Amino acid sequence: MEWIWTFLIVVMSAAVQTGTGFGFAIMAIPLLLLVNPDHSAVSTALALSLLSSLSTLPKVVRDADRRMLGRLLTGSAFGLPLGGLVFFLLDVEGLKAAAGVAILAFAVPLLIRMRLPLGGGRGAGLLSGFLGASVGMPGPPVVLYMLSADVGKNVFRGTSIAYYSAVNAVSLTIQLSSGRVVPAELVQAAFLVPAIFAGQYIGAAAARRLSPVWFRRATMLLLVASGVQALLTGL
Repeated sequence: MEWIWTFLIVVMSAAVQTGTGFGFAIMAIPLLLLVNPDHSAVSTALALSLLSSLSTLPKVVRDADRRMLGRLLTGSAFGLPLGGLVFFLLDVEGLKAAAGVAILAFAVPLLIRMRLPLGGGRGAGLLSGFLGASVGMPGPPVVLYMLSADVGKNVFRGTSIAYYSAVNAVSLTIQLSSGRVVPAELVQAAFLVPAIFAGQYIGAAAARRLSPVWFRRATMLLLVASGVQALLTGL
């Protein structure tokens, strides 16, 4: 039964990411922590997000803004070690609470499209690196920063996917080296790759049929609900 729930969570998370351009980790991690209350749930979501990014990277990397990417990566270099320390120090309940707080802190600005400069990219990278290594969610600060920078759709997609490919790889390496995760536990990520492709298909179909505004609102409500659930179960 646990495998069925895990598969469905990954399908839903991939559908959300395909339909909105972000949200895989912040949707998947609090739900995976409910199914599998262990540090490996965070690392599994990171591994799946990395696989998803790498599969798309060759198609979009040419659209990446290299200066913006450089600023984000520079900031992340300072946030990643701090996030790794938090991942090592927190127990599972602490991870749930931290994930819930992180989701709620960024869901509202994303919902109302609040524009936040976040340190010209380096501040966003620092926060993103910290959240990536600690709770597996590097996306929200980067999304907020790019919305504020008002970049085009292709640049947004190319830059963010290139960034996530790098930061997720480093975050996963840090988590594996912490001793909190047994590498063998990540084998299940390979078996969940079909769930990613299924979710991508569903998300693309939903995005074509539903109003982008309503699809986004429904996604944000799901994110808030998952954030509240993670926070409450972690307290």
